[in-house]
Amino acid sequence: MNFHYRARSANGKITESNIEAENQGKAIEALRKQGMLPLAVNAAGAGGKSNVKSGMTFFDKLQRIGTVPMKLRMIFFRQMATMVQAGLSLTMALNIVAEEEKNLIFRDVISAVRGSIDQGVAFSQAMRQHPSIFNILMLSLVQAGEEGGMLDDALNRIANLLEKQQILKGKIKSAMFYPSFILCFAGGVVVVYVGFILPQFKKVFENMGIQLPYLTQLMFELGDFAQNNSSMILLTLASIIALVVFLFTSKTVKPAMDKFKLKCPVFGPLVMKACLSRSTQTLASLVKAGVPILRGLEMSSDVSDNVVISSGFTNLIDATKRGASLGDSARQAGVFPTLVCQMLRIGEETGHLDDMLEKVAGWYEQELDEQVKAMTSMLEPVMIVIIGGLVAIIAISIFGPITSAMDQLA
Repeated sequence: MNFHYRARSANGKITESNIEAENQGKAIEALRKQGMLPLAVNAAGAGGKSNVKSGMTFFDKLQRIGTVPMKLRMIFFRQMATMVQAGLSLTMALNIVAEEEKNLIFRDVISAVRGSIDQGVAFSQAMRQHPSIFNILMLSLVQAGEEGGMLDDALNRIANLLEKQQILKGKIKSAMFYPSFILCFAGGVVVVYVGFILPQFKKVFENMGIQLPYLTQLMFELGDFAQNNSSMILLTLASIIALVVFLFTSKTVKPAMDKFKLKCPVFGPLVMKACLSRSTQTLASLVKAGVPILRGLEMSSDVSDNVVISSGFTNLIDATKRGASLGDSARQAGVFPTLVCQMLRIGEETGHLDDMLEKVAGWYEQELDEQVKAMTSMLEPVMIVIIGGLVAIIAISIFGPITSAMDQLA
């Protein structure tokens, strides 16, 4: 492949030219062996500009199918913050990160950002060209860091924010995993029992000619129904799964589903605390970074990912435009708990809104952690009873006729 490079020689002179290599890593290695410091190395396209896709094979394109996980983006910002704090230039830091990145999609994006910076584009503007990877929150924080001369602090703030969001998602997933696993396991046991075990015992009991208990007869009828209508059952299950996926992903029914999530008896408080923790932490980071409060409220509304809470932030935005108090407006919105309203009022009065918001986010994060633990502890005995009852039904339906047969033989 032909790569267009921009590198600094040992005497400090910047040189631009082309080099032949198997891949980008080999091209960088070859330049370093020549005693040059690579600043930008991209696949050469028309006019010598970066055009990574033009030199890709079919296998290269297959490797670039997928997405960039949030964890990779968090690691990226953490690495960039560390290297910028150490005094490395943005170009050099991006070059190092791109070399180490295993995700080819993200590597191409980092290389493209580095190429834009080489052409004199600001870091935030270079990131803005890749909206699928860098969201508006990241762009705003980076731009505020650039304008305030605290880019390393802004990068660290983004990494911390993404890390906390990942922790929140992990807590929600851990709360859902245990009951989901138990229910799937129970469903698997029922399928194996009805589809494979019952038919074998049915033949044995019919040959023995004994009177079957009602529970055993009921299980045999259930097995016959499942075998005779397997296509209909599979179609029904697929339809139910498709309906659930539609309800949770469709924008049309999202408002109704978001309201349902918050009113759900067990998981409602969990969802509310997760949304509030995520949005207040985001607002705190934006305010501390110097982002205007209106812009911060808009982004916090998007991050909440819930129509009900987002409407509350919309009311705060309208109130802020009118010059009204955030605390009083939050109370009038009827969405935010009393704690959030009080902390907003105290933050405004003391001039430490970011600190108050961080305290709120930390409190909800702690509450979320405790609720997840309590929910798991509560669900454990319930799941044990369900599995125990299922095993008992299976055991009675099989061993009941066997016991009757032994009594008749005796």
